[in-house]
Amino acid sequence: MINPIMKTECLKEGRNIRLPMMVILYNALLAFITIIFMFFNAESFQEGYSYDTASYLYQFLIISTIQIGTVFFGMPFLVWSCFTQERENHIIEHFCMIPGFAKQFVIARITRIMAVNMLLFISSLPIISLSCIYSGFPWAKIVRLGIMIMIFSFWSGSISVFSFCMCKKGIWAFAQNALLEGGMLIGTLLVVELIRNLALSVSGQAVPVPLVTNLCILLVLLNPLAAYMGYYGNVTGDIGLVNTYCSHIGVDTTGQLFSLLFYKAASIICIFMGIVFLALAVWQLEKETPQEIK
Repeated sequence: MINPIMKTECLKEGRNIRLPMMVILYNALLAFITIIFMFFNAESFQEGYSYDTASYLYQFLIISTIQIGTVFFGMPFLVWSCFTQERENHIIEHFCMIPGFAKQFVIARITRIMAVNMLLFISSLPIISLSCIYSGFPWAKIVRLGIMIMIFSFWSGSISVFSFCMCKKGIWAFAQNALLEGGMLIGTLLVVELIRNLALSVSGQAVPVPLVTNLCILLVLLNPLAAYMGYYGNVTGDIGLVNTYCSHIGVDTTGQLFSLLFYKAASIICIFMGIVFLALAVWQLEKETPQEIK
């Protein structure tokens, strides 16, 4: 391998009992939800009610949403377990004396994190495929789900790696990670609403001016939920929620250009933000190393 740290990370994760336990618990949760859906569908069919295969669509949506949610909520714990001992014992700072170590270390950590999430996704394919079999769902939806999980793993993992490189104590890194992700997921929506209401109160118009609308749409694109709503609309064919919200801030969603670029731009911005946080993590490690050595 070009990156020797990556080989070490793979060996550490592969020999840890945590990984098989995560796979078992992860798939047990998804299997439990699948069994509940299949049970109620079978009961409805036996009682003479109409057998609606569309329920499997929502089964697929719920399972995939749980998988995406697991990436956001489980990422800090996953990164914490990777960093705690090395960071709090100042092991990383001493290894940073080696030229190029910080960059290789950050790349190895984000690769390890994404590999674990993709392994969990691949292990759940037999469960997810049940929804496709019963509802006639195309396999392309599963491929798109895998891409979304990979993007969100990179975004959330980059923020977590940056937080744990920034803070020496795990509890403070965890808090910073929660604030950053919460700010992106919820804070952007609150800021958009604040800017919109302030602009309307100043201008006295019913619709925000184009400058305010463009600023609001940029803030919305910073939110990973924008990329998820593209996945949601692709699965269900329902984009009413997106249309309602975008119309609320003065964005015209009827044009083909919006549907063609909006969701793709949101995914690209997620990747770009992840790269920025990784670069900041490398910069932080390189910046503090000389101070620790002295």
